[in-house]
Amino acid sequence: MRSDQRGRAKELPPPQWLEATIQHWTIETGLHARLDASRHDDRCRLRRRPAVHIHGMFNRWANSLLIHWRKRTHHTTTDFIAHMAEDHDRRALSAVLSRSFPS
Repeated sequence: MRSDQRGRAKELPPPQWLEATIQHWTIETGLHARLDASRHDDRCRLRRRPAVHIHGMFNRWANSLLIHWRKRTHHTTTDFIAHMAEDHDRRALSAVLSRSFPS
């Protein structure tokens, strides 16, 4: 936390401080938690900015597909990855190249 933020934090009453803290951690407990749990995002060893950017885009895209897929089948991330990888990644490639979600 920067020094100017620390000064403002001391001025907040406890309920507002709690709300600010909750809002701050929304990203960590929302999308990032999903990415880390399903894609092991925190273990990623990529360091070059373009590679990190592309890796992040594909992980978020895959997570979006998973969310869409789960609405139909109610399975786990592992099931989704196995489903996409069947028949030499035919379904994953179909998802990338098509306009609609593959079944």
